[in-house]
Formats: sequence, structure tokens, C-alpha cells
Amino acid sequence: MTFTDLMTEVASWSRIDEALSIHARRTPDAVAASFEGRHWSWAEFNALVEKAAQALMAAGVAPGDRVALLSTPRPEYLLVLMAVSRVGAVYVGLNPRYTANEVAEIVERVRPRLLITLRAFEGQDFLALIDAMAGNTALPEVVSFDSMEGCADGLQVIGCLPPPAPDSLDPQTRSALSDTAAIVFTSGTTGRPKAAMLTHRGLLHAAVVQHLRLNPAVPRILCNLPINHVGCLMNLTLAGLVGGGSVVFLQRFSAAHTLKLIHDEHVNCWLQVPAMYHECVRDATFDPKALGHLHSICIGGGAASAQTIAKLREIGVPLFVEYGQTETSSSAAYSDADADDDVLSQCIGRFDPHFEFRIADKDGQPCAMGEMGEIQGRGKLIFAGYYGDPQATRDAFTSDGWLHTGDLALQRPDGNVMIQGRLKEMIKSGGYNVYPREVELVLESHPGIGQVVVVGLPDERYGEAVHAVITWRGEAVGREELIALCRNRLANYKVPKSLRVVDAFPLLPNGKINRVETREMAAGLPELGPAPRTCRTQTH
Repeated sequence: MTFTDLMTEVASWSRIDEALSIHARRTPDAVAASFEGRHWSWAEFNALVEKAAQALMAAGVAPGDRVALLSTPRPEYLLVLMAVSRVGAVYVGLNPRYTANEVAEIVERVRPRLLITLRAFEGQDFLALIDAMAGNTALPEVVSFDSMEGCADGLQVIGCLPPPAPDSLDPQTRSALSDTAAIVFTSGTTGRPKAAMLTHRGLLHAAVVQHLRLNPAVPRILCNLPINHVGCLMNLTLAGLVGGGSVVFLQRFSAAHTLKLIHDEHVNCWLQVPAMYHECVRDATFDPKALGHLHSICIGGGAASAQTIAKLREIGVPLFVEYGQTETSSSAAYSDADADDDVLSQCIGRFDPHFEFRIADKDGQPCAMGEMGEIQGRGKLIFAGYYGDPQATRDAFTSDGWLHTGDLALQRPDGNVMIQGRLKEMIKSGGYNVYPREVELVLESHPGIGQVVVVGLPDERYGEAVHAVITWRGEAVGREELIALCRNRLANYKVPKSLRVVDAFPLLPNGKINRVETREMAAGLPELGPAPRTCRTQTH
């Protein structure tokens, strides 16, 4: 099937689960999913999805209802994602790294009819995590599982769910839910995560283009990103399935296990965030010759170091970078197959011609070559808005319908695009988005802290790492106390790597903290040690 034929066929699909049902008829015996040495054919997997979908409908889950899943990357994630789609409901992924408070906030925001959870993983009891929410949050029906069959069978016996509470959603959100495949939480301008509604057509359109750019005829993709991540949904799942390929699941990343799985399971498309590649190329088991069967390697979610790129080059297969964000259904730009190391380390490639993107100035006019402006996009790739937040949705778009990505960029004479910074202050750490205000609010809750500015500083492993600059309200406190506060309230990738102390922050003429200057001076500030100590003077 040519790309044009595939694009035409997928454009006729109304839901993401049609990838499963169509290929179950077309290639029923081919492998659709693999996990820990077990393989499911398209026909087997589709039958399990149909069983689960029928159970969801019998229990009262209706189109537009939200169904939440707390799990590691396992085939049960794919089962629930596709069953929820088949019902016409909306998938909401929950990261096992979330604290009870973070899970509770998401549950309160999207009000799922059903919460499905893995029972436990590596000593972490997810049912206990959910129980910890019960005192402050009205929980939906909860179903737990520990195997594929257990997940499908568990849905069969959940019984009738309570009827939904009167829906107070705004008209824009209610309308958008009819085409929403998944809600993915991303950081917002207030520091409170925003619930982006990703559409079926946007995810499918993005998946077909990735298939064109990166995949062989029958892709086999490693899936080891969190199930609440747009990269997991689109890049590591749908981009393999739309072309009749398969997904190899890995619950927890480790460099040695990843490298072994790529070799043993004949993974032919390797997409990861820079921090994962950083670990893999430095692992003792990294052997470029053992990975020569790969068709492509793609770096996403941030820039990799020149040293990491050089090691990946030793494998001898095409190496790509990509660019996107949650609101664009993930990837919107890719580098060329023959891009040199300068492009891979400095650029995001080019906007794919099947998408509609531009670099615009503050007046909404397209920028000239070499002129810095904001990346903006529109068309079917773009999300449907923020769930339950019509004002944030309006603010996300220009008056003529272009999405504000918040990323500043320019186009080089060779056509490649260079990211110059962010209008928003989001930190991208190891492929995760961390909004500074969310971390600042936690630290500001401590009585000993006066002011806080959280910044991202360059990090060899993660691309950027989270660091906090603080002033004291009174007596200084120890680092351990403040880090413990963060660990209790935040996922571990949001916890500051260091705490740095100033007497006062530099100010803008309007009296606000100059965050740009604070970030520039942060690396030279003294780090807070393990014991309380007097703040050192910092001259600005």
C-alpha cells in the first residue's frame, strides 16, 4: 500500500481502534503486541478488545465518558485504550510515578466513570495509592488487574456503574468530546496542569506521517514511555499500528533491558527521549553491531548531546530528530534522513508538508528566513481544546485559529528550524514537561521560604534539569526537609535537582522578578547543603 493509499484509508477512519479491527481482518495471524516473551496476534488482540468494549458498554460507559487507567506500559494499556475508543469514550492515562495528590487532582478534574489500575509493580501498591485518595476525593468504580486476561475478565464483572452526576461542562468541551480519543495533562500558564483533548483524527494523521517518515513496511516499535504521555499514545503506539506493525512493551526503562529487547524482539524503529539514549549508549552492553537491523532511530522530546549522537551514529542506520508537543498530537517536524550532526544537535528538522505550521511574529505575520518568531500550527493535527477550561482554550489560539506553541524559533537558509527558546517557561526534562509554577507552589508552602523561582538548567543526561532558586523568610532550613516536601507532593521528575540561595531576586522595571536574569545567574549560585546555614550574599 502506498503512502497516499494509506493516508486516504486512515482519513476515512473515525476512531483510533479502527486500526485494530481493520488489520485483524487483513493480517489476523501477524503479531500486534509483545510483552515479556508473549505475543498476541491481531485477531487475538482484537477479540480481547471487543470483549472489553462490550463489558464497558454493559456497565454503562457511554460515548464521551472518561475512563482512567493507572498502569505501566503493558499490553493492558493498549487493550484499555482501544476498548475505550470502540465505545466512543475518552481515555485518560495516569502515570504510576504520580503521588496520590496528583492522581486525585486528575480524577477530580475529568470525573471518570471508571478507574482501571494495575494492582502492583515492583513493590508499589497502586490500590493503596488509590485508597489514599479516598478520604478527599469521590472515587469512581475501581477495577484492578494483574494480567491481560485478568483485565478483560475484570471488566466483565464490574456490574453497573452509578449514573453520572449532572454534567456542568461548558458547551465547547461537550462538543469536543465527540471526537476526543484521549485527555493528556500538560503544563499550563498558571502552573496547574491543563487537560488537552486529543482527537482521533489528529492522532491518526500524525501516526500516518510518522509511518511515512520513519517506518519500514511492517514496523516493530518499542513502547516504554508513560501511558499518559502523547509520545506513548502516538509515536510508540499508533504510528506502529496504522501500518499493520506491532508494539513491543517494556514496563520500566533500563538501558541494558532496552538494548536486549531491541535485539531479541527485532525492534526495527527506536524512538526515545534524549535521557534514555544517553543511558543506552553509555551502558556496558551497548553494541552497535547488535543493533544494525534497526530501520531508523529518532530522538524526540528535546535535544541530545553531540556525544550521544556520535555514539548512535556508530549503529549505521538513519538518525532523525523530531519536534512537537501534546497540543499538536506529538510530532509536527522531522529532520531529513540524511541530516548531518549539526542539524541533529541544533535543529528540529522541517515542518512536514502534510501539516500546517509557520513561524510568526507578534503581529501574526509569517517571519522571514532567519527571523525569530513563535511556532504556530493549525489543521486537523491540533488538539480540540482544554477540558473544562474554555478560557484557556481561547487563549491557546490566535484570532484567526493558529495554535500558540509558545516555542520561539527561526528557519535557517537550508530550511531547517532552530528552537531559540520558549515564550512559556516550561522545563523539558528527560522528555517530561515540568512547569515551574507547579514546583514553586509546593516550595512556597514551606514557612521558611520567602520567594522561589524554578528554572531549567542544561543537563547532560536529561537535556534540562529542574533547579530552584530561593530566598529565606526567616531562618534557613536544610535541603533534605525541602526536598522531602517536594517528593511528598510531586512526581520525582519534578523534584528540584538543586536548591540555590539568593538574598534577593533581580527585578524588572514593573517590579516583577526577572526570571530570565535569574535563570542566567542560577548556575553560579551557591547550592543549599544538607544542614541549615546562613544565606550567602549574591551580588547582581
